[in-house]
Amino acid sequence: MASTDGTEKHGCPQCDGAEAVALDAYSTGGWRIGRCSACGFVYLLNPPDHRRLEDEFAWEKTFAAETVRRKEARPVVAAVDEGTRWRLRLFSRDRQALYRRIFAPGRVLNVGCGAKVGLPRPFIPYGIEISRELHARAVPAFEARGGEVLFGPAAILIDRFPAGYFSGVVLSSVLEHESRAKQLLKGVARVLSDGGVAYVRVPNFASLNRRVMGAAWCGFRYPDHVNYFTPASLRRMAAECGLRLSLLTPMSLPFNDNINGIMLKNVGATG
Repeated sequence: MASTDGTEKHGCPQCDGAEAVALDAYSTGGWRIGRCSACGFVYLLNPPDHRRLEDEFAWEKTFAAETVRRKEARPVVAAVDEGTRWRLRLFSRDRQALYRRIFAPGRVLNVGCGAKVGLPRPFIPYGIEISRELHARAVPAFEARGGEVLFGPAAILIDRFPAGYFSGVVLSSVLEHESRAKQLLKGVARVLSDGGVAYVRVPNFASLNRRVMGAAWCGFRYPDHVNYFTPASLRRMAAECGLRLSLLTPMSLPFNDNINGIMLKNVGATG
């Protein structure tokens, strides 16, 4: 529910519990992070209304602001990161190869696609993007490949697609932004075909680096990161939505700032 101050008031994204303990050490600038008193899930207690994510807090704007903040706070680390940006191209190629391995041929939905298709041929790309600017830039690329990209909140728009419509769904750096993450995952289970797979990547709140760095951890982004998953909480949410989480790099997980996995649709799950 949207309030007059432009934030949403809701319970725990995991269990819908109404009570939470504030984590003041991780809260800043009026944005309050808390831990659910009932299930322990960590989330932003006052996330911005989704309409503010279309422009005011669109990803490309918060990313630019966060880059400046990190350069000022930790200039040496920021300089090393900037000087090794070539690694992202290697990561992109690895991701494309992964999609070819895990997705069956056909239609694939890229949730939070940004301005790019992000899917190799011969997949038919579909997307959902909440940033008005990025959506406008993405439309021609998706349509040129025979697909389409919708503009707006993913948890709502995913219901526009028929059941079993996609062989795969990409949820890369998405669930941490989605205040209705459970609603979105139920939608994912519904639109996946039998045997369909979703790729998921979220920051790992259980990482050793988060424990060491505290409030300076790279996984904190205000206010667009609204959910802070651990492997256990991600697995639980997936299971309650008809999906089974399989981790891609379980051995390195304690040292990894991200959780990478695939979600398999349970037989008979419709969301």
